[in-house]
Order: sequence, then C-alpha cells, then structure tokens
Amino acid sequence: MDNGLAATRRRVTLPRRIAHPTRSVRADHTCHGKAPLQPRRTWQWLGLLLLGVLATAHAGVFVQPEGAGRVIITGVATRSPRGFDAHGHVAPIADYNQDQLYISAEYGLSDNLTLILAPSYRSVRVENDANSRGLGYTEAGARYRLAQGSNWLVSTQASIRIPGQGRSDRIAQLGNTSTDLDLRLGAAWTTATTFLTGEGGYRLRSGGQANEFHVDVTAGWHLGPRVMLLASVFNTFSDGASTGVLNQKYRYGDAYFNVAWELNKRLTVMAGYTATLYGKNALRQRGPVIGLWINF
Repeated sequence: MDNGLAATRRRVTLPRRIAHPTRSVRADHTCHGKAPLQPRRTWQWLGLLLLGVLATAHAGVFVQPEGAGRVIITGVATRSPRGFDAHGHVAPIADYNQDQLYISAEYGLSDNLTLILAPSYRSVRVENDANSRGLGYTEAGARYRLAQGSNWLVSTQASIRIPGQGRSDRIAQLGNTSTDLDLRLGAAWTTATTFLTGEGGYRLRSGGQANEFHVDVTAGWHLGPRVMLLASVFNTFSDGASTGVLNQKYRYGDAYFNVAWELNKRLTVMAGYTATLYGKNALRQRGPVIGLWINF
C-alpha cells in the first residue's frame, strides 16, 4: 500500500485506495439552533431540526490525478438515546435513529483541479414521532491545489449543498431545507508510513439558518502492506444562532475510527465506528460505519 500521500512527479496526492474516507462519512446529527434542555417531546424537535450534513463531499485536502477518479459508497447507522443540552451536559432524549447512505464521486479534471459530486439518502426514526426517509443533501463543487512540496500539499475547495427531502410538519427538518455554500482551506503532511490533514472552513447557509465554522483533522497509519488505520475528528461551531423557534447556538465534535483494507488496486473496503465526543444543543450519536472505495 502506498504512503498516505504519494509524491509523484512532484504531485502530492493521497493514494486512490485510501482517499480520506471519513470526509465522506460525517453523520447528520446536530440539532442546530436548538432550545435549552426540555422534556422529551421538545428533544424530538431538537433532534429533527436543522441537522448538520454528513460530509458527503466535504472532500478532503487531496486532489485526483488528471483523468483518474474515485467513488466512495458509505453506510452509517447511528442511534442517539441521549443528547447535549444548552450547557453541553449529556441528557436523555427521545430515541433518535437514522440510517444513511452516501455516494461521493471525485474526478481529476487536471492534476490541480478535482471535481466533486456527492448525493446522499437517509432514513430517520424518532421515538413517539413520525418517521421520514428520502434524498438528503447533494453536494457539488471543486478542489484546487494551491501549493505542494515533496511531502506536503495545500488546497482550497468550494461547493454548493442542495437540500433534499423535507417533512411538511417540520421546518428545516434534518437541516435539508437550506441551500449552503461551503468554502474550505486545507493542508496535508506525510511521512513514509503516516499522513496528517487539517482543514478550516466556513459554511454560508440560507433560510435563516446560522452560518458555521468547521475545523477538521484526519490522521492515517499503515499497519501493513494493505491495511490502514484512520482517525478523524470533525468539529462544527455555529456562527451565532438561527432564526425561528429554536434559535440557540450549537457546537459538536464527531470522531471516526476506521480500518481500510485494500482488496486490489481498484477496490478497498472499510469498517469503523463513529461517536459524538462533545456538543451543545446537539445529538450524541453512536454507530457503525462501512464503506466501499472504487477507483477508476
């Protein structure tokens, strides 16, 4: 298995079979702009309103070589019987479950420019409340390499996030009624057996939803010729509060721990676990993650 970053022709790209997978697997879970801790019925509103999107295409720092690409198919099944209140304390809530499917596609239009398209699908079940299922966010954009060296890279990314299926009895249910513009700047560093990436971003949201700051870090370690261990933490902070009924500030941090196994040059499978480490007016999710990476 190649290093976490392969420097080829002075080109720093993440090997196609370890393509920063968790950037395609960020579980929707936040209760953006939610009120302080209330009875369980109120938490059903919190859990269903203004959820942050799993980064279906918050693609990472790396670019694809010209003419090459990758599709990452990811499934996430999470449960949240507890949440974080307005003080950041863990509290019981109505049981909140969701199954999510993400398809993240990238294509190298040139060695410096990568195109991104990432639709998603989700099924949501809330204790003593209506269930819903349908198309989630679809994200489309591009990533551009700004600078690079033998073992480092700096890139920027811009994408638009288009909302999917909503619910008539919930305003901005699942956070999929606002069209968002996501802007990011990232950097990567590698050694012979490890890599480390960091990203900072700002998301402009429509429909009265609070804009967001994003700070994300991912590290990878080779455990053998075909096996890589990956750990990621994705942090979201609201820039103020949303307008409407639930107009509180929010924050949360999601961790992902995954193992990727390369079957051949075109196929890699992944399995892992996700957990919300901290939050404020947010869900506290736990659940397994599985994935398939297809290189072309």
